[in-house]
Amino acid sequence: MKNVSSKEAVLARVKEIIGEDGYQNAFAPIEEASGLPNAAYWSDEWLRLEQTHCFQESWVFAGAEAEIPNKGDIKPIEIGGAPIMLVRDQDASVQAFHNVCRHRGARLITEDCHRANITCPYHAWTYALDGKLRARPHFHGPDKIDKFSDGGGETLDLVAVRVACWNGCIFVNISGKAEALEDWLAPMVTRCKNYDFGAIKWAGKLSFEVNANWKLIYENYMEGYHVFAVHPKLLKFAPMNIRWSGEWDKHVFYNDYIFPEVSEGRGEDLPHYPNLPHGDAKRGLWFLCFPHFAAEVYPDQFTVLVSYPVAPDKTREEIHVFLIDEAATSDEYKEPREALFKMWEDLNHEDIGMLERLQQGRLSPAYDGGRLSLHWEGPTHEFGARIIKKIVT
Repeated sequence: MKNVSSKEAVLARVKEIIGEDGYQNAFAPIEEASGLPNAAYWSDEWLRLEQTHCFQESWVFAGAEAEIPNKGDIKPIEIGGAPIMLVRDQDASVQAFHNVCRHRGARLITEDCHRANITCPYHAWTYALDGKLRARPHFHGPDKIDKFSDGGGETLDLVAVRVACWNGCIFVNISGKAEALEDWLAPMVTRCKNYDFGAIKWAGKLSFEVNANWKLIYENYMEGYHVFAVHPKLLKFAPMNIRWSGEWDKHVFYNDYIFPEVSEGRGEDLPHYPNLPHGDAKRGLWFLCFPHFAAEVYPDQFTVLVSYPVAPDKTREEIHVFLIDEAATSDEYKEPREALFKMWEDLNHEDIGMLERLQQGRLSPAYDGGRLSLHWEGPTHEFGARIIKKIVT
């Protein structure tokens, strides 16, 4: 729990970085407001505040269970600026640890791998897959090897990270203080009661390097205003006149539409959720569970879009595709599966070009946050306010 003085100090620093006007505009009615100031997209210190308060204190999607399917599989990832690793331990359970040796702080794992144990490359301290220290060679002198049958205790074993899984998705919470995962996901899951997520299986992922701030990805994701100008195929699939702005339900943004016909990549040629009501066979839903877990639900898929900030103007983005049962891996569905991945890749590249233009535009002293559309951009405006609230409370 932050004390009063630290809260006041953080609030004061927030106002110094984005200005008093920038702070007030974030909470003003949309017809009077502007977007976040340029500093929120270019300041290193602002990004550190977001990493600490938004990413480290919240549940964050860290990958798919299918990425570490076997005992001994390890996936390193950076969350909130902190290196961690996902590990499939000897009991086939998913664990997460801070990816740092307890001795001198060397990063232990630098790439996806399979290991019987985890050995530091610097002084060969060796840890079991459950994070417990097993051996410490030469620590007390030449040829003396300390061995630990049950670990070295809280000062020597790897530091665990809170981890939980949901239908093949792995989430971590670095602070350990977030609400239960099922409660955090509840606003999304409740709206999807007709979809049997127990049927989804990971089909693969796409990875992108985006030369833009992570927030721009989600601001773009939430608003449908740009579709008519940027996404010709998506516009044909779901015209502007069936779209609306979406809304926030607690910490989860929600939007949906009923599309006229199924098409390649969205409902065509791939199996649908079992027992899906007819009314949902032409429905698309999408969500953003703050801060970064975005999920799109179509009759034939559950697709996750996540971004991981690297620098104020650089983001690592992933799209994970989950399909229904055998459609995820079967040769029978290879062609429509490949078409679906191509659809997402093409669509995302259309956005990336715009996102990088937006980032560069925020170098201009003439840009003051812009004017927001009352019809389309209310949820986007609230996204900025939620980031500030998360930082200062």
